[in-house]
Amino acid sequence: MTAAPVNQALIGRRATLRDVARAAGTTPMTVSNVVNGRAGQVGKPLADRVMKACQTLGYRPHANARRLRTDRRQAIGVIIIDPSPYYVSDPLTAAVLAGLNARLGARGYSIVIHGVSPTALDSVSMLRQVESDGVCLMLSGDARARSMVIDRVATLQQPVVLIQDRMPEDATDCASVLQDDFGGGRAVAEHLLDGGARRIVMLKPALEWPAMERREQGVRSALAGRGGSVAFDVVRGRDEGFEATQAALSRHIEAHGAPDALIGGNDQMAIAGMRLLSDRGLRIPQDVRVTGFNGLEFWRYATPELSTVFSPAYALGETAADAMLARLAEGAFPFREQVLPVRFAAHGSSASPQSESPARSISGSA
Repeated sequence: MTAAPVNQALIGRRATLRDVARAAGTTPMTVSNVVNGRAGQVGKPLADRVMKACQTLGYRPHANARRLRTDRRQAIGVIIIDPSPYYVSDPLTAAVLAGLNARLGARGYSIVIHGVSPTALDSVSMLRQVESDGVCLMLSGDARARSMVIDRVATLQQPVVLIQDRMPEDATDCASVLQDDFGGGRAVAEHLLDGGARRIVMLKPALEWPAMERREQGVRSALAGRGGSVAFDVVRGRDEGFEATQAALSRHIEAHGAPDALIGGNDQMAIAGMRLLSDRGLRIPQDVRVTGFNGLEFWRYATPELSTVFSPAYALGETAADAMLARLAEGAFPFREQVLPVRFAAHGSSASPQSESPARSISGSA
């Protein structure tokens, strides 16, 4: 069957399964398979054609009827362990959620978000009252605390996708989606070392995030390859905020003097550090070269523009959604772990006469 021209009279009224089948040039049964998460039974070109027809006609399956047929809630729970009540406004988190929601929404799934403080992990039990088909996790805290959350979520007996962290080896019915933070951290450090940096400071929040752990590991890996001639300190602020970051860096400078290179655990912390250094009369990059991480718009607002590692944050969400949809359709995840590449780009904040580093992609080391 071939796709039929869309009847313009259908647009604007509630479309039926038969309307979509006619527009996509297929059968109502095929449309049902696609919209009810059984796309594995349908070839990709045809499934894409069905989804396009659904979007054109504004077709939405009746949620209650679909649940009776499929025993599906059409909802994915998202648990974010973060001490900040403004966790959704974090640029990386927001971009990941946007990608996740867009991909799931196109297949008729909604997301139910829970932000949980690390000091109130027992409240994860709230998910028991939420009817969901699977769970996505974004965790902070040390490895033991993160493992505890994973163990608790496992008792729900639902498939789990862990975003920006690795699953324990003994975890089952799960997948991990993360970016190459180790490679990004290593690229930043090599760029600074190539430009002559000898006193490097890295800014991080007090609360540990697995992605920042890997970034620091990448930095240390690059330093190890250069011998012991470079001083490296990690300076932790109370949180990732502007004032907390500046206060922590100020204390370090008063005790140890200014570094000649500054690595922000993310772009916000890097820019807070740049402002403090400038207020103290230090020039960027002549006196201190600065880099950030994530590349989510903030870097453009720095003067000079911030050198940074660009994160595929939206794609992380899309990939997590694709993994969950495949698991729900096929009964198994398509992979145990997938690492997305990042891209480092040097801008004015880390320029040096010794080195000019073009943008380059990094992948494979995570």
